[in-house]
Amino acid sequence: MSIFRSYTPAFKDNCGRVMNNSIAEMRMITIGNTRQWVLIRGENRNNPVLLILHGGPGSPESCLFRYYNHSLEKNFVVVNWDQRACGKSYCKATANEPLNIKMFVEDTLELTKALISEFHKEKIFILGHSWGTFIGLLAASRHPELYYAYVGTGQVSNMPEGELVSYDFALNAAVKSHNQKAIQELEKIGKPKNGVYECGSVGTKTERKWLSYFGGSVYGKKSFSSLMTKFLTSKEYNIVDIIHMLKGMNTPARTRMSQGEFLKTDLTKIVNSLDIPVYFFLGRHDFQIPSKVAEKYFQVLKAPLKKFVWFENSAHTPCFEEPEKFNDLLVNMVLADSIKKANPSAM
Repeated sequence: MSIFRSYTPAFKDNCGRVMNNSIAEMRMITIGNTRQWVLIRGENRNNPVLLILHGGPGSPESCLFRYYNHSLEKNFVVVNWDQRACGKSYCKATANEPLNIKMFVEDTLELTKALISEFHKEKIFILGHSWGTFIGLLAASRHPELYYAYVGTGQVSNMPEGELVSYDFALNAAVKSHNQKAIQELEKIGKPKNGVYECGSVGTKTERKWLSYFGGSVYGKKSFSSLMTKFLTSKEYNIVDIIHMLKGMNTPARTRMSQGEFLKTDLTKIVNSLDIPVYFFLGRHDFQIPSKVAEKYFQVLKAPLKKFVWFENSAHTPCFEEPEKFNDLLVNMVLADSIKKANPSAM
């Protein structure tokens, strides 16, 4: 499935030699008749494959997962993917083409099948963050036979309800801190109705600005800036890629999809069961995609195995705010459960 390769540091042993059977590649591949980029890294090609679906829509996180979660590359072949029309996959020619949720779910399934074929696996693991949980859960519900387990962090559930909770958090924090500018701007946009604001994306951006300022996105921080600086030191992204990332996050097509489909969706009415193990790793202080709404979804979602873990010092990004705990759970809970299921007598 490789078309073009780009740079990412190779795995080397203590003598500086490239490790046998390791993989460290960035590839441009064809998914859904478009060229898209994946970053594939693992110390051993024979390890299970973990496909990571980034947030947004349109917010690639390859650099962040490389920085905070690189230890996963010891136990998995980790695949980070810049989804269509964003990050390294951004292309001016296709940036304004119509986008819809079905497109991204089908891309996910196509990439999954390609990975299964290339690495000779029966199934893979799938991990979603934020928007990635939305398309990941939909993909897993359609074809559970392709996945060992589903892991969601910053988990999407009932978006209209979540947007109301998010708005109330921001406004209450503004009132409590006597921040008149925040109060004025939030009262001006008003409460969202069915997930969207009367003034559209302007309202969403205003609410997210103050939500972040009051720590509802990154716990104890006023913005994502501490995370986004990792792109500037990445070996996989250059300045052109960063410009493309910013452009891709704000294309009219993406805004239309978010306002028209994503923010209005209630997953509790679409997916009420999964035929694979399900893990929710949620930040206690997440009010961007409110974790208390996702917790209610977890309670009613049916699955053969379900496990829920709170990250007490995280908001919307437990994978980056508490990476050691997050990485440990993926190996010693998610992977260990799968091994136990496959070889019960060995445990």
